Amino acid sequence: MIYIGVDKRQWKQFHKYWVCEDGEVVGRKTIKPFLDKDGYLRIALHILGSGRQTKIHVHRLVYKVWRDEIPKDMVCCHIDSNILNNHYSNLRVDTQKNNIRDKLKNGTWQAGNSHPNTIYQDDDIVKIQDAIKDNAEMKLKQLENLLYPLPRHLIFDVKRGKRKTRQQRIQDAESISL
Repeated sequence: MIYIGVDKRQWKQFHKYWVCEDGEVVGRKTIKPFLDKDGYLRIALHILGSGRQTKIHVHRLVYKVWRDEIPKDMVCCHIDSNILNNHYSNLRVDTQKNNIRDKLKNGTWQAGNSHPNTIYQDDDIVKIQDAIKDNAEMKLKQLENLLYPLPRHLIFDVKRGKRKTRQQRIQDAESISL
């Protein structure tokens, strides 16, 4: 059942809540969303039968109510990469791999320099890569001494190819063919 509100927005029922097409959720009163550590809006709901509070991402709830269930091996993605735009027309279901590829392309993937909690910059990665290239015969301990104060685990990860600059990750994502 769809309910048209006074403001002309459409609403659908989910358990004892009403979910608006743009992500607003109302129980006895409007439920205020909060930002999680990654910047996504979440809300706390009391689902009938469970007897306890459940925290759920707003975009996943909107997709579930307005579109369909999200298959187990899929994720709910924002088409315009704006994670605060939770209108059902801006949501799609895709694989995690394709979602990350889109985020890399759109510049919204929070990793490396763009992640708010980053410790090591792309410059550090390049410095390590250059040292490894120039001193290919050096052991890890020698590289650690050469690159002090950069930590051993970072040098080891770069050497194994596990840490790359943002630009290198974008190139890797573009080179993957499905």
